[in-house]
Amino acid sequence: MAIDSKLILPHAKRLYRITQLHEITTGNSGDSIFEAKTSQQQYILKVSEYSEKNKSHMEFALRWTEYLSSRMKAIAKPAQSREGRLYEVIEASGKRYILSLQEKAPGKIVDINNPNEFHEELFFNLGALMGRMHNLTMRYEGNVSCPEFKWNGPHFWRKEIVILDEDVRQGEKRFLKELNKLPVGKDNYGIVHFDIHTENFLVENNQITFIDFDACQFNWYAADVASTLFFMVQKGAGPLKNLTEKERTAFAETYLIAYLKGYLQTNSISAYWIRKFDLFMRYQMIDEYVAAQCGGLGESEDLQQWYLAWHKDRIKNNLPYVFIDYEKILGSIPEVPEK
Repeated sequence: MAIDSKLILPHAKRLYRITQLHEITTGNSGDSIFEAKTSQQQYILKVSEYSEKNKSHMEFALRWTEYLSSRMKAIAKPAQSREGRLYEVIEASGKRYILSLQEKAPGKIVDINNPNEFHEELFFNLGALMGRMHNLTMRYEGNVSCPEFKWNGPHFWRKEIVILDEDVRQGEKRFLKELNKLPVGKDNYGIVHFDIHTENFLVENNQITFIDFDACQFNWYAADVASTLFFMVQKGAGPLKNLTEKERTAFAETYLIAYLKGYLQTNSISAYWIRKFDLFMRYQMIDEYVAAQCGGLGESEDLQQWYLAWHKDRIKNNLPYVFIDYEKILGSIPEVPEK
């Protein structure tokens, strides 16, 4: 979304006492993102196109992150405007926009090619923080499931996108049938980030801060864990890495063992849900296929087609995203209940 900062700056200055503002051009956000400053603090300003749908999700996400950030340090804290609101709706050149401000998180994006940064200690810390986030969310008064923000509800990003391949469509139906049988309760289902990957957390002195809660939704906590596993395998041992299945499995199992050891420091999870990670990742392959189908890979046409074919083959032949021995995982972490 192209935004003329000259149109936004006067409103942002007035509403948030911002003295400086410049656009961040990196990242894949559909919003416009600006770095902002006051005399004492650095912030990130997000500008979104207005719609009732965007506004309702913005309020949903910001109230949750405000709750979390008041109880744990690893969440980028939203800032209130001079009017005491978590977001503001403005009009500029005949269009309406939503402004929201959060404190700028310290640190940088981890270098996945640097073993001094992308390692088991990071995976452990990531698990511990996600466990803490899930645990706090279970006690959040706003953690009351509603259809509007359900994982496949009206806000689902690919709700209106038609999957072009019949084999992939049939795969989605198969996975959805299994997902819809899963139990839903306050100890296993609630608000989750659902987009935790290496571009959505920053690291400084081994301290992680989560950012970008735009995909937050009601889903299973285990699905949030599995989604992060999917993304971390994608970064460390994804299909574009040209690794053998054995090498991909070795990375995934090393990551998951370290992650779960951290997670179990701050929250509980049963063997039942650990064994469901595979199902959640199979369903996430559909998301990845659709993103690539829409040109989201940003690579050459040949590579795009290879990537689509890779996922289609896994989905069609009922193969996992990555082969993981979950009994080995369960034997390598502190004992967990079966259910």
